[in-house]
Amino acid sequence: MKRQLATVIILFSISISYGQNNVNHNYIFWSAGHKFTVDDFVIKTKDLETNPSFAQFSVDYQVGGFDFLAKNFNKKVRNYMIKSASWIDTTYEVEASLRYQQTLFDICEIYTRKFRGELKQNRKKIASGTQFIEELNSKAMTDFSNRRVEYDRDTKFGSIEEKQAEWELQIKKELDELKEFSAE
Repeated sequence: MKRQLATVIILFSISISYGQNNVNHNYIFWSAGHKFTVDDFVIKTKDLETNPSFAQFSVDYQVGGFDFLAKNFNKKVRNYMIKSASWIDTTYEVEASLRYQQTLFDICEIYTRKFRGELKQNRKKIASGTQFIEELNSKAMTDFSNRRVEYDRDTKFGSIEEKQAEWELQIKKELDELKEFSAE
């Protein structure tokens, strides 16, 4: 009886801990309805002490074991910005900085959705271990990093208006094509 009670308490504690990790006020999870504001950046700089802005994005996943039986991996893979590791210069082209960081977040969401799609397509491989999942995640993040460099070069970090608008249209199109793999 004591062993069963201890097991229940441990499972309850894990459940509470998992729930708290999902409600982290330091994270902004990607959402089509949320656009960055200055308040989303904990660190405020001025007079170009650093780059005009920087956002720390992260993609994590909670997939393993018997998750290959799950029908939907979308909620198990999360794309978010870490507020306390992100900054914005509040004295220099704030709207342009917000737009630039939002575009990067949207590009990251494209590769997060592709990762979710790969998990779904290869669900049976999940039963054989997490190495496969780690490889998929690594590929998605490498592809995101390469795309980010392409975006930065093509738009000069979002400063060429015409190119920025072209990228935003392309990103919207790709997000729509991958709508099936949205966590929303």
